[in-house]
Amino acid sequence: MKVIYGFLVFFAACTLGLAQEATDPAFDPPMSQPGSTSSGVRWNGTVGMVIINGKVYQQFGLRPDIPFGKWGVGLDLTFRFDANGNLKNNEWNNARAYLDKIYYIRYGQPGDPFYARVGALDNVTLGYGIIMRRYSNTIQYPEVKRVGVYTEGGYQKFGWQAMTNSLTELDQPGLMAARLTYDTGLKGLTIGASIANDGNQFAGLTDEDHDGVPDRLDLFPGRNDFQVRDQLLSSFQNDTDLRDYLISQGYLPDFRRAPVSYNGVKESVTEFGADAGIPLIKGSKLSIWTYAQIAKIARHGLGWSFPGARMQVGPLTLSAEYRRYGREFRGEFFNFTYELERAQLQGDTIFVTKEKTLDNLGSASGFFGDALVSIQTFGYLYAWYEDMHGPQYPGGKSLYGEAGVMPPPFTRLQKVTGYYMQPNVQAVFQRQSEGTIYGAKLYFALAHNVSLVYDHRITYYNGRNYRTVRVETMVTF
Repeated sequence: MKVIYGFLVFFAACTLGLAQEATDPAFDPPMSQPGSTSSGVRWNGTVGMVIINGKVYQQFGLRPDIPFGKWGVGLDLTFRFDANGNLKNNEWNNARAYLDKIYYIRYGQPGDPFYARVGALDNVTLGYGIIMRRYSNTIQYPEVKRVGVYTEGGYQKFGWQAMTNSLTELDQPGLMAARLTYDTGLKGLTIGASIANDGNQFAGLTDEDHDGVPDRLDLFPGRNDFQVRDQLLSSFQNDTDLRDYLISQGYLPDFRRAPVSYNGVKESVTEFGADAGIPLIKGSKLSIWTYAQIAKIARHGLGWSFPGARMQVGPLTLSAEYRRYGREFRGEFFNFTYELERAQLQGDTIFVTKEKTLDNLGSASGFFGDALVSIQTFGYLYAWYEDMHGPQYPGGKSLYGEAGVMPPPFTRLQKVTGYYMQPNVQAVFQRQSEGTIYGAKLYFALAHNVSLVYDHRITYYNGRNYRTVRVETMVTF
């Protein structure tokens, strides 16, 4: 295996001679929109180290963006090796693993009459966002890879958006959403209708060996817990004292109690809504829109926002809206961290879906606002904040912030990016909660077209911190 690793490093050195512009969509914050408008192949080749769930891997990767006219393909051809030089083979040992190597396939660009993308979905918002805002199926990348589909476009007075989070969940089905719009012709008044459905929220539980036992509870990672447990129970049926001794000393996990399985358990959630928007000022230097939106979560409550307004002037975009939620309703139910909140564990035996957290939730009112400023040679800043209040509405605050800065060209530091997300808390920054995610990346110039990249990300879900660290050398031409 070490010989294979050496060959791959040599292959990288040869291949990177054909490379052009760098692209690293797999680890960029979700504001990035990977995809090329140029006519040539874009390459990024990396060799370095990554820590996934506390385990260190040496990593070699090629991530090309290959255009074919309006088509484009982004691949993630990454090989990871443990401390013994063994390939992390669960990333290369079946048809699903090979499907995961497609980071995306695209046709056209956002805003075209027809745009489609298959693979990584970094930023999906339906309409004005009360149902789905900035959803990402890459939130657990590279630990969990999903191949989703997104399409948008328009014909005459009609427009559409549609998505699904993962092709491997179509039998559930997984998360699917769509929006249809119609331009009434009345001074630009556009109306829209949206629907989103997650056919099985339990599909969000991570289960690397697919035995029905979530990774957090897995007694025998990489093997079927139920088969191994039956074998051990049979082996120790005449010597329970030895069994108990081996368990007490840590030589064996405690397999005496049957592991909790989510196989055969399914809970769906559906949300639908409508919206309307009209431009007040529509110009190249200044535009202002006003809008209203309403949504209903099936079997639960209803929420709406009005008035809402969005203004764009130069590099600055601002929006704000007043919101009112009835009982058992939350806005942006399908949000940036939805895949983390989709299904969680309480203790070692209880599964809780995100829909379940709506039970007995009181009504609330408040506001939402976001801001984006982007200056090409300096950097960008984007943030949104929701603050809702109600007597039986805990966790009414949500915050997302993201920034990127380009230091002066005479420094070794080329770029700094960072991001922070904390949903549905009583006070932001005070403590970690389910769905909290934050991270930063530093790019240092080592030589011409050679950079050292340090990437550190913390994700908090199912009561634990999951840390991903990447340190690698990136060569671009």
